[in-house]
Amino acid sequence: MSNDNPNMIPQRAIIDEPMYDSKTGEYGKGYSPDNGKTLIVQEGPDGRHYHQETDPERISELVFDSFKLKSPNGTIWKLSIDDEGNLIKEKEES
Repeated sequence: MSNDNPNMIPQRAIIDEPMYDSKTGEYGKGYSPDNGKTLIVQEGPDGRHYHQETDPERISELVFDSFKLKSPNGTIWKLSIDDEGNLIKEKEES
């Protein structure tokens, strides 16, 4: 299959290739949704990477015992829930 249009810019799919994540700088295998402008790592040396912007449906399906959130000032909070459904929050010491 060929394209005789001289104005066409060749593009290739960037899927499951080694790269550095554009946002985090982490190295691993990933993809680019925009022909290499943005690189998103999905697999790194520490396992699968999920991204809030691109994987919300995958993240919401996971069940956690607890998770960590970062407040606007950078404080890290560990959140969990007890058997009565009460929220437990613990400030992470740095």
